[in-house]
Amino acid sequence: MRKIWILLPLLLTACNLPGISPDLVSALVTDTPDSGHTECAWVWDTQSLPDLSTEIQSALATAGLTGITVSAEAYGEDCITASGAVDHFATMETDFRITMQVASIDDHEALGTLLEQILTGLDAFPPGVAPGPNPGYIGITFQAGGDEERLWFTVADGASARALGVHGTALLEKLRNP
Repeated sequence: MRKIWILLPLLLTACNLPGISPDLVSALVTDTPDSGHTECAWVWDTQSLPDLSTEIQSALATAGLTGITVSAEAYGEDCITASGAVDHFATMETDFRITMQVASIDDHEALGTLLEQILTGLDAFPPGVAPGPNPGYIGITFQAGGDEERLWFTVADGASARALGVHGTALLEKLRNP
């Protein structure tokens, strides 16, 4: 209770500062219907990017990588209005999921070399080219028959490993445990 009595005079004084009119305060605080602002409840969501997926798959095929399936998706938030409708989707990043058929998941040197080729191909799709202002994640699954090797790491971790000059088996190991 004591804190309220100490703050009350400060608040009353602030309300009467010269040069700040009540109309100005009202204009700054009031949300008008034509302000272009939508009241939202934000909910995490993803959206498939089939055109970008096709473009990336084509770029990787042009680079000589075969047996690949690419799926790009935007990660962000839906703006849900008071009526429960989705007003818009705000993209934060694009995530890439790549599946590649390989001869063996036990040949770590070959997997590391393929991993580097995939990352080099994805360099052509940074934020701004791919939707969203932030770099996202990369998921790579190498498949050989019924065996799989799965990796999940940030675009930044992939770039920093390559910037250190890591290749082959060392790159695979580095991105297994970023």
